[in-house]
Amino acid sequence: MKAADSEISIIVVDDHRLFNDGLRAMLQSQGGMKVLAPVYDSREARNIIRELAPDVVLVDFNMPHLNGIELTQQLISEWKEINVLILSMYNEDIYIDRFKRSGCKGYIFKTASVEEVVAAIRAVHGGETYFPTLTKTNVHTDDLFLKKLRLSTREMEVVRLVKNGLTTKEIADQLNISFYTAETHRKNIKLKIGVEGEAAFLRFVYSIDLED
Repeated sequence: MKAADSEISIIVVDDHRLFNDGLRAMLQSQGGMKVLAPVYDSREARNIIRELAPDVVLVDFNMPHLNGIELTQQLISEWKEINVLILSMYNEDIYIDRFKRSGCKGYIFKTASVEEVVAAIRAVHGGETYFPTLTKTNVHTDDLFLKKLRLSTREMEVVRLVKNGLTTKEIADQLNISFYTAETHRKNIKLKIGVEGEAAFLRFVYSIDLED
């Protein structure tokens, strides 16, 4: 059933259930917004969107099966005027350009505040686009990590060493911890930043601008 005319109806497509459910809860608490359904598998998104006809679709970029760009292109091929906002941890210009070329109406950094997410949703629902300008304040720094991604001091050390090219064994040796502990830190970091797989993890790490 479509949301009332006074509400903006939304579908969130993200395979990370904790993030998806958390974002849904935050949006539901905002006036004038209704999340029609969470979608955890990108392969199911098209049928659910066809059935529920939301005003705005939030799509995670880094998903198995169909990534956010592939899903966006599929959706636009069927509904040219659909309002898609891509969610991503990547803030490099090369990714932003790819998002724009996909036909989406905007992009949201996954550590954005709920106020910014709401502003983006309202913007694209109103016929605008939402591609925030990247400035130094948008770039990852230690403070931003610790505040928004809740990485521990030790996890930040691991990120720095990965960025410096050290292997898990070398990290374990340098930090005087076991290989298992070092590997566990890497797994926990991936969970917190919302990426799966080593390639995606390394792309994210190398995109970080860490202050010395």
